[in-house]
Amino acid sequence: MKRLTTLCLMLVLALVLAACGNDEDKSDNSSSADTEEAQKQQEEAQKQMEEMQKKFEKQQVDADKTVAIVNETEIKGKEYNALLTQAQQQSQAGGADPTTDDAAKELQDQVLKSLVGNELLLQAAKNNDYEVSDKEINEELQSTKDQLGSEEKFAEALKATGSTEEEYKQQLKEGMLVTKYVENELSPKEVTEDDMKSYYEKMEEQAKESKQGDSLPKYEEVKEQLKASMEQQNLQAVMLDKVDELEKDADVEYKI
Repeated sequence: MKRLTTLCLMLVLALVLAACGNDEDKSDNSSSADTEEAQKQQEEAQKQMEEMQKKFEKQQVDADKTVAIVNETEIKGKEYNALLTQAQQQSQAGGADPTTDDAAKELQDQVLKSLVGNELLLQAAKNNDYEVSDKEINEELQSTKDQLGSEEKFAEALKATGSTEEEYKQQLKEGMLVTKYVENELSPKEVTEDDMKSYYEKMEEQAKESKQGDSLPKYEEVKEQLKASMEQQNLQAVMLDKVDELEKDADVEYKI
């Protein structure tokens, strides 16, 4: 079985579901768009989407191409393409054009770094004897299916990614191994009330500079979201530090 990183497939599954939801919304809206002008606008938007998709696909590599090697474990183009698609769509949603030369190179570096980092953490988890039981995997699998709503939707999402349920279960196992390792081995900085207030004050300054101060929610209304976001940032920081540490002692070769 080809190894796929947990990050890739789970992100792509989310994308497939979002796309399905968007398609349904478009079909509902199109029934009320009974004017010729609305139809022209819809056709033009569809044309632009198709052109952008072609540009996205040009940045992909052959699915069987080895894009990186981490301690003799090969990372394939299929994994790279899946995560690249996610990165491209996030970049586009943020208002950027991910198809320019500079942006494409930046995304390539980010995707490769993410794939290599995930593999290094996975290998570290295995080397430290972390384990995941079949029961844990099956419970997580069922939770995913429940979130999607049905077995049929889960199967459709898997089909769209070109993966099987067994591959997805392997994904879950790898992801849970990494999670256990991170939770037990890494210690992100604690987020304090002062940290949150300081962060919020910076948000206020930025909002005032952009003349959007009135639209900023009050601190008490967003403090829990701020805390969660800052905790995630702190966790990502220590994970990146750990990846850098692991990479120094690893045999990593980038192939693209």
